[in-house]
Amino acid sequence: MMSGALAGIISCASGLDIYFPALAFVIACAAGVILKPAAGFVERMGIDDAVGAVTVHGTIGIFGMLMLGIFGSGYPAVLGEGGATVSFVGQLVGSIVFIAIGLSTGYVASLVLKMVGMLRVPEAAEIAGLDTVKVPAQAYPEGIPASAPASA
Repeated sequence: MMSGALAGIISCASGLDIYFPALAFVIACAAGVILKPAAGFVERMGIDDAVGAVTVHGTIGIFGMLMLGIFGSGYPAVLGEGGATVSFVGQLVGSIVFIAIGLSTGYVASLVLKMVGMLRVPEAAEIAGLDTVKVPAQAYPEGIPASAPASA
């Protein structure tokens, strides 16, 4: 549910100074509808997107940029005389550049982390659960006697 809400916000963010509220609502709803298929596409590409960041910020962000190119076409991108205007082609080219920069730097960073063994937690930590390994604290310690040893 929260990913859907984030998708709605992110899909409209690039044009919030241009869109009428009803148009922003329609774009946000459309982003919510395409969120699940976009997540499936990202997974089929082999990207491990455990928290949905690539899906929400990447694919839905690109969707939002393209929607600005469609619905904001002709509006001034820069205030002042002779400034550039928003266009679909400009938003498409910008999206392609962002994808190239994001994928290349993300791939290199992940490759380096994998080579030095820091990309994933050890398998024992996965089995035990990251909460107990990284944050060895009880969520509700009120029912635990003070003399009881803390679990590791």
